Amino acid sequence: MRTKALLCAAGFLAAAAATSMAQSNVYSLNVVGYVNVPYTNGFQMVANQLHSDSTGTNNTVGGVFSTNVPTLSQVLGFSTVSGYGTATLLANGTWSGGQPTVNNALSAGGGVWLKIPGTTGTSGNVTEVGEVHQGTTSIPVVAGFQIMSIVPPLSTTIKTAMNFPAGNLDRVYQYKNPTGYLPTRTYLSGTSSWTPAEPTPGVGEAFWVQRAAANGATTWTQTYSVP
Repeated sequence: MRTKALLCAAGFLAAAAATSMAQSNVYSLNVVGYVNVPYTNGFQMVANQLHSDSTGTNNTVGGVFSTNVPTLSQVLGFSTVSGYGTATLLANGTWSGGQPTVNNALSAGGGVWLKIPGTTGTSGNVTEVGEVHQGTTSIPVVAGFQIMSIVPPLSTTIKTAMNFPAGNLDRVYQYKNPTGYLPTRTYLSGTSSWTPAEPTPGVGEAFWVQRAAANGATTWTQTYSVP
């Protein structure tokens, strides 16, 4: 086994491990590490960009957030079919309610709201630990609203770099604690541009997508491999 440490511009530490099995053609490359996603009192939109296995789907609210947030913190997942589910961290260190909606929202390309109790004086980091999901990930995009994210732990443009299938008048809403929503990002197909600017979410950041009804459902295909 050969292992080397990588300090990436995205702000996460990863270890790349390449393993070759003797007398076989089997070869694997897995990149594992951690991401520190800051939080403070109130609401923030969080994406799970490291996963417990290579599929990018085997995640739970307890596995992602553990007890690294204050008691009575809440994680809100949104389903385009059934609406919100809410999981709450109890004093005994267990998460109550909200599943499977919250767990589904923590899959690759999804996202959740994290609510930290109180009004002031609490800040910290959610430390996400796991594998960087590599290869191609296909994420359904519905007509209407859903919470989405970039699959790998990068801060980059969603269309230019990550191939978001923007249609005319599709919109993206980014929320920043404590200031609130940024100006709405709207895609104009006539000029192939975003106004006022193309969305560039940070590492560990989720965002709302509003797919214009006239554009119908589609698929966001993201492809990424660690350089």
